[in-house]
Amino acid sequence: MVNTRISDVRFMKERSAGKMDAVRCVAGLFAMFLLCLYSFGLRASANDTKVVDEAGLLTSEEEAELQKRLYEIAEEYQSDVVVATVNSCEGMDVQSFTDLYYYRNGYGYGAEIDGIILLVSMQERRFHLATRGSAIDTFTDYGLEVIDNEITPYLSEGEYAEAFEKFADLAEDFLEEDEKGLPYDTNHSYRERQIYSMVYFMFALGIGLLAAIVTLVVLFQQLRSVRVKNEARDYVRSGSFQVTRANDIFLYRTVSRRKIEREHSSGGGHGGGSTTHSAPGGGGRAGGRSGSF
Repeated sequence: MVNTRISDVRFMKERSAGKMDAVRCVAGLFAMFLLCLYSFGLRASANDTKVVDEAGLLTSEEEAELQKRLYEIAEEYQSDVVVATVNSCEGMDVQSFTDLYYYRNGYGYGAEIDGIILLVSMQERRFHLATRGSAIDTFTDYGLEVIDNEITPYLSEGEYAEAFEKFADLAEDFLEEDEKGLPYDTNHSYRERQIYSMVYFMFALGIGLLAAIVTLVVLFQQLRSVRVKNEARDYVRSGSFQVTRANDIFLYRTVSRRKIEREHSSGGGHGGGSTTHSAPGGGGRAGGRSGSF
Protein backbone atom coordinates (compact mmCIF):
# COMPACT_ATOMS: atom_id res chain seq x y z
CA MET A 1 0.00 0.00 0.00
CA VAL A 2 2.83 2.36 0.87
CA ASN A 3 4.63 1.48 -2.33
CA THR A 4 1.49 2.25 -4.34
CA ARG A 5 1.17 5.69 -2.74
CA ILE A 6 4.85 6.46 -3.40
CA SER A 7 4.40 5.48 -7.05
CA ASP A 8 1.35 7.72 -7.34
CA VAL A 9 3.22 10.67 -5.88
CA ARG A 10 6.18 10.08 -8.16
CA PHE A 11 3.83 9.88 -11.16
CA MET A 12 2.12 13.13 -10.18
CA LYS A 13 5.48 14.90 -9.85
CA GLU A 14 6.65 13.65 -13.25
CA ARG A 15 3.36 14.71 -14.80
CA SER A 16 3.62 18.17 -13.25
CA ALA A 17 7.22 18.56 -14.46
CA GLY A 18 6.15 17.56 -17.97
CA LYS A 19 3.43 20.20 -17.94
CA MET A 20 5.92 22.83 -16.80
CA ASP A 21 8.31 21.89 -19.60
CA ALA A 22 5.48 22.16 -22.13
CA VAL A 23 4.48 25.55 -20.76
CA ARG A 24 8.08 26.78 -20.93
CA CYS A 25 8.37 25.52 -24.52
CA VAL A 26 5.17 27.26 -25.60
CA ALA A 27 6.21 30.47 -23.81
CA GLY A 28 9.59 30.39 -25.54
CA LEU A 29 8.03 29.90 -28.95
CA PHE A 30 5.57 32.71 -28.29
CA ALA A 31 8.41 35.03 -27.25
CA MET A 32 10.33 34.19 -30.41
CA PHE A 33 7.19 34.86 -32.46
CA LEU A 34 6.74 38.27 -30.81
CA LEU A 35 10.39 39.10 -31.41
CA CYS A 36 10.14 38.20 -35.10
CA LEU A 37 6.92 40.15 -35.40
CA TYR A 38 8.51 43.16 -33.71
CA SER A 39 11.57 42.97 -35.95
CA PHE A 40 9.41 42.70 -39.05
CA GLY A 41 7.33 45.62 -37.84
CA LEU A 42 10.43 47.77 -37.49
CA ARG A 43 11.54 46.95 -41.02
CA ALA A 44 8.00 47.20 -42.44
CA SER A 45 7.54 50.73 -41.12
CA ALA A 46 11.09 51.79 -42.12
CA ASN A 47 13.11 54.64 -40.66
CA ASP A 48 10.79 57.62 -40.15
CA THR A 49 13.55 60.18 -40.78
CA LYS A 50 13.33 60.73 -44.51
CA VAL A 51 15.66 63.74 -44.70
CA VAL A 52 19.20 63.71 -43.28
CA ASP A 53 21.02 66.96 -44.09
CA GLU A 54 24.51 66.42 -42.67
CA ALA A 55 26.00 68.86 -45.21
CA GLY A 56 23.66 71.65 -44.10
CA LEU A 57 22.25 72.45 -47.54
CA LEU A 58 18.71 73.22 -46.33
CA THR A 59 17.17 75.67 -43.91
CA SER A 60 15.24 74.21 -40.99
CA GLU A 61 11.96 75.18 -42.67
CA GLU A 62 12.95 73.56 -45.97
CA GLU A 63 14.06 70.40 -44.19
CA ALA A 64 10.84 70.16 -42.17
CA GLU A 65 8.68 70.68 -45.25
CA LEU A 66 10.60 68.10 -47.27
CA GLN A 67 10.53 65.62 -44.38
CA LYS A 68 6.74 65.88 -44.19
CA ARG A 69 6.33 65.46 -47.93
CA LEU A 70 8.61 62.42 -48.25
CA TYR A 71 7.08 60.74 -45.20
CA GLU A 72 3.59 61.10 -46.66
CA ILE A 73 4.69 59.68 -50.02
CA ALA A 74 6.49 56.75 -48.41
CA GLU A 75 3.57 55.86 -46.16
CA GLU A 76 1.02 56.09 -48.97
CA TYR A 77 2.92 53.82 -51.34
CA GLN A 78 4.77 51.72 -48.74
CA SER A 79 8.04 52.41 -50.53
CA ASP A 80 10.70 54.56 -48.92
CA VAL A 81 11.69 57.91 -50.42
CA VAL A 82 14.80 59.37 -48.77
CA VAL A 83 17.08 62.38 -49.27
CA ALA A 84 20.49 62.44 -47.58
CA THR A 85 23.35 64.92 -47.86
CA VAL A 86 26.86 64.19 -46.57
CA ASN A 87 30.15 66.05 -46.53
CA SER A 88 32.03 63.17 -48.17
CA CYS A 89 31.83 59.48 -49.07
CA GLU A 90 34.73 58.74 -46.71
CA GLY A 91 36.93 57.35 -49.46
CA MET A 92 34.27 55.06 -50.94
CA ASP A 93 32.68 55.33 -54.35
CA VAL A 94 29.31 57.06 -54.18
CA GLN A 95 27.34 53.97 -55.23
CA SER A 96 28.71 51.69 -52.52
CA PHE A 97 28.47 54.45 -49.92
CA THR A 98 24.80 55.08 -50.75
CA ASP A 99 23.89 51.39 -50.75
CA LEU A 100 25.48 50.94 -47.31
CA TYR A 101 23.94 54.16 -45.99
CA TYR A 102 20.46 53.02 -46.96
CA TYR A 103 20.87 49.52 -45.50
CA ARG A 104 22.65 50.42 -42.26
CA ASN A 105 20.18 53.18 -41.39
CA GLY A 106 17.21 50.84 -41.61
CA TYR A 107 15.47 52.31 -44.61
CA GLY A 108 13.05 50.37 -46.78
CA TYR A 109 9.61 48.77 -46.41
CA GLY A 110 8.95 45.06 -46.09
CA ALA A 111 11.30 42.12 -46.39
CA GLU A 112 12.81 43.47 -49.62
CA ILE A 113 13.39 46.94 -48.08
CA ASP A 114 11.54 48.68 -50.91
CA GLY A 115 12.52 52.27 -51.56
CA ILE A 116 14.68 54.88 -53.27
CA ILE A 117 17.30 57.24 -51.84
CA LEU A 118 18.96 60.31 -53.30
CA LEU A 119 22.32 60.85 -51.61
CA VAL A 120 24.42 63.97 -52.35
CA SER A 121 28.10 64.16 -51.40
CA MET A 122 29.53 67.67 -51.43
CA GLN A 123 33.26 66.91 -51.39
CA GLU A 124 33.07 64.74 -54.49
CA ARG A 125 30.28 66.82 -56.08
CA ARG A 126 28.55 63.53 -56.80
CA PHE A 127 25.11 62.10 -56.17
CA HIS A 128 23.62 58.63 -56.38
CA LEU A 129 20.08 57.33 -56.79
CA ALA A 130 19.80 53.87 -55.21
CA THR A 131 16.73 51.64 -55.50
CA ARG A 132 15.84 48.52 -53.54
CA GLY A 133 13.11 45.89 -53.65
CA SER A 134 10.02 46.80 -55.66
CA ALA A 135 11.44 50.27 -56.31
CA ILE A 136 13.94 48.68 -58.71
CA ASP A 137 11.04 48.04 -61.09
CA THR A 138 9.30 51.33 -60.27
CA PHE A 139 12.39 53.39 -61.10
CA THR A 140 13.87 51.73 -64.19
CA ASP A 141 17.14 52.73 -65.83
CA TYR A 142 15.10 55.02 -68.07
CA GLY A 143 13.27 56.50 -65.08
CA LEU A 144 16.48 57.16 -63.16
CA GLU A 145 17.87 58.91 -66.23
CA VAL A 146 14.79 61.14 -66.29
CA ILE A 147 15.28 62.04 -62.61
CA ASP A 148 18.99 62.66 -63.21
CA ASN A 149 18.23 65.05 -66.06
CA GLU A 150 15.63 66.90 -64.02
CA ILE A 151 17.54 67.44 -60.77
CA THR A 152 21.12 67.95 -62.01
CA PRO A 153 20.59 71.55 -63.25
CA TYR A 154 19.27 72.54 -59.81
CA LEU A 155 22.17 70.86 -58.01
CA SER A 156 24.69 72.51 -60.32
CA GLU A 157 23.21 75.94 -59.55
CA GLY A 158 23.23 75.31 -55.81
CA GLU A 159 19.42 75.27 -55.68
CA TYR A 160 19.31 72.24 -53.41
CA ALA A 161 15.81 72.73 -52.00
CA GLU A 162 14.43 72.95 -55.53
CA ALA A 163 16.36 69.82 -56.56
CA PHE A 164 14.97 67.83 -53.64
CA GLU A 165 11.44 69.12 -54.22
CA LYS A 166 11.72 68.04 -57.85
CA PHE A 167 12.94 64.63 -56.71
CA ALA A 168 9.91 64.32 -54.42
CA ASP A 169 7.54 65.29 -57.24
CA LEU A 170 9.09 62.75 -59.59
CA ALA A 171 9.17 59.98 -56.99
CA GLU A 172 5.48 60.45 -56.25
CA ASP A 173 4.62 60.53 -59.95
CA PHE A 174 6.65 57.39 -60.66
CA LEU A 175 5.15 55.50 -57.71
CA GLU A 176 1.64 56.50 -58.72
CA GLU A 177 2.20 55.34 -62.28
CA ASP A 178 3.72 52.06 -61.11
CA GLU A 179 0.67 51.44 -58.91
CA LYS A 180 -1.41 51.53 -62.11
CA GLY A 181 0.83 48.80 -63.52
CA LEU A 182 2.51 51.19 -65.97
CA PRO A 183 5.98 52.09 -64.67
CA TYR A 184 7.78 54.70 -66.73
CA ASP A 185 10.20 53.02 -69.12
CA THR A 186 11.37 53.13 -72.72
CA ASN A 187 7.96 51.87 -73.84
CA HIS A 188 6.07 54.29 -71.57
CA SER A 189 7.90 57.60 -71.49
CA TYR A 190 7.57 60.31 -68.91
CA ARG A 191 5.58 63.04 -70.66
CA GLU A 192 5.97 66.07 -68.43
CA ARG A 193 8.27 67.83 -70.87
CA GLN A 194 6.03 66.97 -73.79
CA ILE A 195 3.03 68.41 -71.95
CA TYR A 196 4.89 71.61 -71.14
CA SER A 197 6.10 71.82 -74.73
CA MET A 198 2.56 71.35 -76.03
CA VAL A 199 1.21 74.07 -73.74
CA TYR A 200 4.01 76.41 -74.82
CA PHE A 201 3.37 75.53 -78.47
CA MET A 202 -0.35 76.24 -78.19
CA PHE A 203 0.35 79.54 -76.45
CA ALA A 204 2.87 80.57 -79.13
CA LEU A 205 0.48 79.45 -81.86
CA GLY A 206 -2.30 81.57 -80.37
CA ILE A 207 -0.04 84.63 -80.26
CA GLY A 208 1.06 84.00 -83.84
CA LEU A 209 -2.50 83.64 -85.09
CA LEU A 210 -3.56 86.83 -83.33
CA ALA A 211 -0.65 88.75 -84.88
CA ALA A 212 -1.48 87.32 -88.32
CA ILE A 213 -5.13 88.33 -88.02
CA VAL A 214 -4.22 91.88 -87.03
CA THR A 215 -1.77 92.13 -89.95
CA LEU A 216 -4.36 90.86 -92.43
CA VAL A 217 -6.95 93.30 -91.16
CA VAL A 218 -4.50 96.19 -91.60
CA LEU A 219 -3.56 95.08 -95.13
CA PHE A 220 -7.19 94.58 -96.05
CA GLN A 221 -7.97 98.13 -94.99
CA GLN A 222 -5.11 99.42 -97.17
CA LEU A 223 -6.29 97.45 -100.24
CA ARG A 224 -9.92 98.47 -100.19
CA SER A 225 -9.35 100.74 -103.24
CA VAL A 226 -7.76 97.97 -105.30
CA ARG A 227 -9.87 96.38 -108.04
CA VAL A 228 -9.44 92.88 -109.39
CA LYS A 229 -8.08 92.57 -112.97
CA ASN A 230 -9.03 89.39 -114.76
CA GLU A 231 -6.38 89.23 -117.52
CA ALA A 232 -2.61 89.76 -117.63
CA ARG A 233 -2.89 92.44 -120.32
CA ASP A 234 -4.89 94.54 -117.91
CA TYR A 235 -1.61 95.10 -116.04
CA VAL A 236 0.33 96.27 -119.15
CA ARG A 237 0.39 99.87 -120.18
CA SER A 238 -0.86 100.38 -123.67
CA GLY A 239 1.99 100.68 -126.24
CA SER A 240 4.76 100.04 -123.69
CA PHE A 241 6.10 96.97 -125.57
CA GLN A 242 5.32 94.63 -128.44
CA VAL A 243 5.82 90.85 -128.68
CA THR A 244 7.32 89.94 -132.12
CA ARG A 245 8.05 86.24 -131.51
CA ALA A 246 7.09 83.73 -128.79
CA ASN A 247 8.60 80.26 -128.14
CA ASP A 248 8.11 77.61 -125.44
CA ILE A 249 11.52 76.31 -124.31
CA PHE A 250 11.90 73.25 -122.00
CA LEU A 251 14.64 74.05 -119.52
CA TYR A 252 14.91 71.16 -116.99
CA ARG A 253 13.03 68.55 -115.05
CA THR A 254 12.99 67.95 -111.29
CA VAL A 255 12.32 64.46 -109.92
CA SER A 256 11.55 63.96 -106.22
CA ARG A 257 11.88 60.59 -104.52
CA ARG A 258 10.62 59.61 -101.10
CA LYS A 259 11.57 56.48 -99.20
CA ILE A 260 8.60 54.48 -97.91
CA GLU A 261 9.26 53.56 -94.30
CA ARG A 262 8.30 50.08 -93.20
CA GLU A 263 7.07 49.16 -89.76
CA HIS A 264 9.48 47.25 -87.53
CA SER A 265 8.80 45.07 -84.54
CA SER A 266 9.37 46.72 -81.16
CA GLY A 267 10.65 43.52 -79.63
CA GLY A 268 7.44 42.46 -77.95
CA GLY A 269 6.66 45.84 -76.40
CA HIS A 270 8.85 45.34 -73.33
CA GLY A 271 10.69 48.27 -71.73
CA GLY A 272 14.35 48.55 -70.97
CA GLY A 273 13.99 47.45 -67.33
CA SER A 274 16.57 48.00 -64.60
CA THR A 275 20.22 47.12 -64.23
CA THR A 276 21.06 45.74 -60.77
CA HIS A 277 24.15 44.91 -58.77
CA SER A 278 24.96 43.17 -55.50
CA ALA A 279 24.83 45.75 -52.73
CA PRO A 280 27.67 45.69 -50.16
CA GLY A 281 27.07 44.68 -46.56
CA GLY A 282 24.79 41.75 -47.35
CA GLY A 283 22.00 44.06 -48.46
CA GLY A 284 20.86 42.05 -51.49
CA ARG A 285 20.26 43.44 -54.96
CA ALA A 286 20.12 47.15 -55.76
CA GLY A 287 19.53 49.34 -58.77
CA GLY A 288 20.88 52.83 -59.21
CA ARG A 289 22.43 55.66 -61.15
CA SER A 290 25.22 58.09 -60.27
CA GLY A 291 25.81 61.63 -61.49
CA SER A 292 27.95 64.73 -61.04
CA PHE A 293 26.96 68.35 -60.50
